[in-house]
Amino acid sequence: MSTQTLTAKHFSRFGEFIASFELSKRGWNVYSPMYDEYFDLIIHKVVCKKCGKQWNPTPALVCSKCGSEISTTNKTRIIAYKICRDCNHKNRGNVAKCKKCGSKNLFNRPTCYKQGCNGIVNLKPHKCDCGSRSYKSKFRTIQVKSSRIEYKGNKCKNTYAVDMKPKDLLENLTHFYIWICIDQDNNDKIYPLVLSVKDFKQTMGNALGGISFLKDQNRQHFSKDFAKKGHRWGKFLNNFQILE
Repeated sequence: MSTQTLTAKHFSRFGEFIASFELSKRGWNVYSPMYDEYFDLIIHKVVCKKCGKQWNPTPALVCSKCGSEISTTNKTRIIAYKICRDCNHKNRGNVAKCKKCGSKNLFNRPTCYKQGCNGIVNLKPHKCDCGSRSYKSKFRTIQVKSSRIEYKGNKCKNTYAVDMKPKDLLENLTHFYIWICIDQDNNDKIYPLVLSVKDFKQTMGNALGGISFLKDQNRQHFSKDFAKKGHRWGKFLNNFQILE
């Protein structure tokens, strides 16, 4: 089934799903606002403060004795011991009282499963490959526009179109547009354009003061040949790096 069969409402939602998928591929966590306040997605990423590489915020499980990092698949093999504070007996399993003296004065000791190790398993924050132990969070807001190849009657115009209004010009350096252009005549091939508010204003130039734009009637039409030299919006194709 082609996206050509989707209603305008469903096609708009489809564009948001595609944008979310593309952002997820690039390490962003994607959220949908509860209310529509001129943006469609909120995205978040944790990165190294020094080099910008994506950061794993989940602490590692590391043995204090052998230094082994315990993987997600092996963490169920961690041995659960409860040590009696009164007689120092090592009780295995989830016991409520010491099997030797009956005391309930116990404390946990998660122990490495490797034979002969008996080291204690601790939580250890990740360290970036660059040596940094500091990270930061990035937040961005995204407005998604979705467009299909335009037709006039049964004749293909080989163009896309997107509606822009003054209310779309959110004055915030962390706000961006993602235009999802889909060529339904070419197996629904996807062309994502990613640009900032500043990029849009610079590209539009004097047209921002045009009567049609001020009256919420502006509709940008552009060729589907993004690779063509001098394409007005082509330079923003797959420009996801701008979000960083």
